[in-house]
Amino acid sequence: MLGALPFGSMGDWSGFRTNQLNLPGHGGTGHTAIDARIQDIIRRPEFQGSRWGMKVSPLNSGEDLYSMNTDQLFVAGSSFKIFLAGTAFATLGGGYRFRTRVYRTGPVARGVLKGDLVLVAGGDLLLGGRVQRDGTLLLPDPDHTYNAKPLTGDPLGTLRDIARQVRAQGIGHVEGRVLVDAGLFRQGLEDIFSDGIKAAVSPMMVNDNVVDVSVRPGPRAGAPGLLRFSPDIGYVRITNAVTTIAADRAADARRLTFADDAASPDGTRQVRLTGDVVLGGPEQFVTYHVPEPTRFAELAFIAALKAAGTGVDGEGRTGTAAQGKTRDLVVEHVSPPLSEQLKVMLKVSSNVHTVHFPYLVGAIAGRDPREAKQRGEELQSRLFRQAGLDPNPPGASEVRYTPDFFIGFLRHMARQRYFPQFRRALPIMGRDGTLADVQVGSPAAGHVYAKTGTAGTTSPDTGKPLLAKALAGYIDLPDGSWTAFAAFMEQQATSPDLLDAAGQALGEIATAVYEEMSPS
Repeated sequence: MLGALPFGSMGDWSGFRTNQLNLPGHGGTGHTAIDARIQDIIRRPEFQGSRWGMKVSPLNSGEDLYSMNTDQLFVAGSSFKIFLAGTAFATLGGGYRFRTRVYRTGPVARGVLKGDLVLVAGGDLLLGGRVQRDGTLLLPDPDHTYNAKPLTGDPLGTLRDIARQVRAQGIGHVEGRVLVDAGLFRQGLEDIFSDGIKAAVSPMMVNDNVVDVSVRPGPRAGAPGLLRFSPDIGYVRITNAVTTIAADRAADARRLTFADDAASPDGTRQVRLTGDVVLGGPEQFVTYHVPEPTRFAELAFIAALKAAGTGVDGEGRTGTAAQGKTRDLVVEHVSPPLSEQLKVMLKVSSNVHTVHFPYLVGAIAGRDPREAKQRGEELQSRLFRQAGLDPNPPGASEVRYTPDFFIGFLRHMARQRYFPQFRRALPIMGRDGTLADVQVGSPAAGHVYAKTGTAGTTSPDTGKPLLAKALAGYIDLPDGSWTAFAAFMEQQATSPDLLDAAGQALGEIATAVYEEMSPS
């Protein structure tokens, strides 16, 4: 997704000069046939003036199969997320499961709880409608956290399961409050898009901590748009300021935007949705990012409890879960393993999930609830050192790394016992995630496991738009061996069509490696 980055914005370009983009994108070394095919791809007219860097390194050999500009810095975009995933695997383990527990603070007499019911967050990012009955995840691309169609699953699905278990334990009424304890780590606030949108980072996440809003045009020009949102639990009241406009004014349509977001005394929110929808046009979607995940989860859990037959006296009250008060365990929900949790970040590249992992790693593996993010970043640096990499290479940043650095990390991951889980969590070319539509009919489809990266920025020197595309991961070669690869492209351009072309081109490069390494 254009402009979507793992952290922050694309403003950190210190030491970078746009005339580097004029370096010829040829002169790669290695396998002659692979080089010839790559040159045919990157010399296409649409890539004139682009800069390329790539490296292909077989896992069973110390010699590179192909290399080009491997020591130059490139915008990694979301391909950077493999570092976060690797850190989570290394510190928590692919089989780690998050536990969400419900406690009571008083006795239960004749079905009535004489106290509070406390939902304690354990860091599970899948408390929503992603987990299907067969255990697999809903992973649409684009994901609903990117102003796209809501998930088809029930956004309160997991909480409803927990609520039914609470009712089965004999609690038919709660005289006290329903509270959420999110003390695993201190809540943070992180950038998730380059246009300034921020997300609250909390150990409690319901429906990815978003409210999905769909907007359809009204019956005539000038009429309000028709709004529908999910989950509709009373957390946010949306004032409809969307206008239906005639089709001949489509070019002037205002973007759907939330404005004047304000908190109410009870912890709920009020916000206006502004913009235009075109008469007779398609349904549009916009994502409201929840500022207070704990209150959002409280209201969601109350709704689930009531649906399960448990009444709540204190549903309009909120407060901090009492610390030191005696708590008795009522039920426990165990999440899918970490190897599944990471697929939302890797396969569909959700930045909402991405910003949570340094906190989770720091709080759980680093045991630091107060400075969880910082501790998580320290553990990632430790992993880089274990891989033989400088955790702070000259000129690098969260979004700029060399192909050499990526290959060093990928080779280290391939030596770990969790490598099969790690690679399966990546998008698979021609099959799923952000690679589902890339090289669908090629012989390499189903054999390339790699993280995509897409970014757009403005050159600090010329002020001109700069687009970047990346692909890094593994290729399952025809002889059963594996090779790591990392490929990057940057070009001064404005058309998103270039990004689509570059994405297919990177897939073609992976296909070229696969085909040229096939037994003759």
